Amino acid sequence: MEFLFTFAVSFLVTAIVATFILFVVFKVRKIRTIRDVRSAYYNSIARIWLGLFLVVFGLNTMLQFHTLVAYIIGGIFVLLGGYQVFYFNKARKYFKGNLPIEEQAWKEFEAMKENKAKRKKQK
Repeated sequence: MEFLFTFAVSFLVTAIVATFILFVVFKVRKIRTIRDVRSAYYNSIARIWLGLFLVVFGLNTMLQFHTLVAYIIGGIFVLLGGYQVFYFNKARKYFKGNLPIEEQAWKEFEAMKENKAKRKKQK
């Protein structure tokens, strides 16, 4: 039984670290992109990872500390994280559907910029 407890705690701690790293990765991707829809898409993915971080952190709290306060706070973390995952997954789906539209508009914008630069060179 002690092996299962140690394995569960090790798995949860690893999941905590992994979800936090992925949250930071997608936040950096959000900051580095110049496109608005893609930025919102990366932000929604980052928030999903943050929600998973909260869920795993809440489960870890409830598993390691056997007090009423730990169960209450862990439960709050699990509920908030679950809500965040649900809400931002809907946002991710919405923005993913708009990515091709933004891509087309971006290509048109780039072509317009090139044509403008060619006309300016010709003058």
